[in-house]
Amino acid sequence: MENILPKWLVNGLGGLLIVFVALLVVQQVYNFNQVVKNQKPANTISVTGEGKVTAVPDLATVSLGVMSQAATATDVKNQNDKKVNQVIAYIKQQGIADKDIQTQQLNLYPQQSYGVIVPGGGGGVPTISGYQANQTVTVKVHGVDKSQDVLNKILDGAVNNGANEVDGVNLSIENPDALQQQAQTLAIASAKTKAQALAQAAGLTLGKVTSVSENSGGYPGPVPYALNSAMSLGGAAKSVAPDIQTGSQEIDETMSVTFEVK
Repeated sequence: MENILPKWLVNGLGGLLIVFVALLVVQQVYNFNQVVKNQKPANTISVTGEGKVTAVPDLATVSLGVMSQAATATDVKNQNDKKVNQVIAYIKQQGIADKDIQTQQLNLYPQQSYGVIVPGGGGGVPTISGYQANQTVTVKVHGVDKSQDVLNKILDGAVNNGANEVDGVNLSIENPDALQQQAQTLAIASAKTKAQALAQAAGLTLGKVTSVSENSGGYPGPVPYALNSAMSLGGAAKSVAPDIQTGSQEIDETMSVTFEVK
């Protein structure tokens, strides 16, 4: 198809396009130079600060178990289920909600015995002599920072109602986020105090914060509490409730803060 535009117009449009592209390149170079200029690092000082908050654990997680033995698998399961149901019923009577009671494991396996091994006669043939079943239940007890009465009742009453395995008590802080934020605030304040002292010693003036980062920190995990060895696990005698002392836990934070200096 023949070009219907005059040659002089085509040449004129081409020239305008070249000029436009050239102006666009100049503008981009100018913008890049401005960005680089604005990103020129100021004089800074970086310091770390530590913050610590102490709190009393308010959540106790108790691990209780029931172990039974019987001649048949059916018998041992029925016996163990009956004991576990009795333990759980008692726990609920102490005001523990369903959501705070959880079955962690349920095992049923045969017990084997071996015939008399005669010297030179080879090994005995294993035979099933019975069955054993065990079930573990974890229980969360809230508010132990205010009172340990419910916790002590559960440890004492669960054993008296059929639990013959107690794996211990883990003490923890239920909602540690607010305490962690307090520790971070204290750490940043500590960092600012250090930075002010360093800047003053160097004859500088401390400016605004340019960056903040968390170096380390967090809250401790559940702390196991060893139960009193006098606590009886089954038998005719009633168990003795242990005296649980919650103690305290520390939440530590280390923050790195960078300041401008002038």
